[in-house]
Parts: sequence; structure tokens; C-alpha cells
Amino acid sequence: MHKPLLPLALVLACGALSARADVLVAVMVDTHTLAGTSGYVDFQFNPGPFSTQSATLDIEKFAGAGYLAGSQVDTGGASGGPLPATVALTNSSVYNDDFEGVKFGNTLTFTLDFGGSAISAPNGTALSGSSFAFSLFDASGVNPLLTTDPNGFAAIADVNTNGTVSVMTPSSSVSITPEPASFLMIASGLSLLGIVLHRRIRPTRSGLVSKPSVCP
Repeated sequence: MHKPLLPLALVLACGALSARADVLVAVMVDTHTLAGTSGYVDFQFNPGPFSTQSATLDIEKFAGAGYLAGSQVDTGGASGGPLPATVALTNSSVYNDDFEGVKFGNTLTFTLDFGGSAISAPNGTALSGSSFAFSLFDASGVNPLLTTDPNGFAAIADVNTNGTVSVMTPSSSVSITPEPASFLMIASGLSLLGIVLHRRIRPTRSGLVSKPSVCP
């Protein structure tokens, strides 16, 4: 069962990323303190509660962790994989999630490729964006790792209604940088002022949840 979400209390890093086509973001996670242990990675990409444009997200170039056979659980608009093969997520359902077991190495890296009409052609009428969250869990699949965020999130990225992508890293072990090929423009400042992550049981804007829906 999911535990209720608390509002996001601390943003350690934030920027706004924009592009005319896909937005590509490189993620690096320092997992040296977990090296040699088994756990889980969780990727979710969910729409807000109001009118939301179609968006897609591919997790590509996954490296730095060994895949545990038979441990992949996909929910909603999740397909592809298992890791390190590309995992594809859409915002087509209320909850879209890929949850997989891994054996950690020293560094975990992957690329987020955001696409769809919400990125390439914002319609100006959508009332909600979509939110991505990345989490790591221990071997139980329940206890979050490498973050002090109360929701267990290590990295967050919001597709905004104007086609930009705003990123946050609640974990000091995570760094996020734009990939050169995406021709991103980075704007300083907090672009998500007033936006919070919220409880799954209430009407929400991003729909992120603090635990995977299904744990093996």
C-alpha cells in the first residue's frame, strides 16, 4: 500500500530546460556507497489531474548497475526494457511506472528523452503538466536510498504546460545536466514556485507517488 505523500519541502537544485524538439537530460547517480548490494530503481511519469497534453519519456543509455532477471514490473503506460534496454513511459494513465531490481555499482547513469506534443507543440490550453520521478530502494523494495526527501525521490523533472522541463535533485548524490545534442537553454531560478508534490488520495497536479505500486 502507498503511504501518503508529504509536500516537497526542499529543492536542492532546480532549472528550466526548453527546446523545440525532444529534451535530453543526462542523469548521474553516485552509488559507490551501495556498490555490490542489490536493490531497486523506480521510474514514474504521471499526468496532472486536469487537461494534460500527450508526453513521452524514454530512459536510455542505462549503465552502471547489473539487472536482476525477472524483477521488472511495469504499470500503466510503461513498456520496453528490461534494463539496460530502453524503457519507454507515456503519461497515458494516472500512474505509469517501471520498477526493476538491480545490483548497484559505483556510478549509475542514464539519459531522459522527453518528447510528445507537450514538448514540441504546447497547445496553450492544457491546465496540467506531467511529472517524472526517479527513486532508489533497498532490497526490500520499500526503503528509499540516497535521499532525505520525505517522499523518497532522488530526482524529479516536470514537463510544464509551456513545453519546458524543470528539474530538481532532492538527493545530493544525483546530478542532472542537459545533453549538448538537445540544444537546451537553461534559465536560472525556481521555475516551480508554488508547485508541490502531493498526496495520491487527493486531486493532484503531478500524480507522483512515494512508493512503487507493486513490489516483488
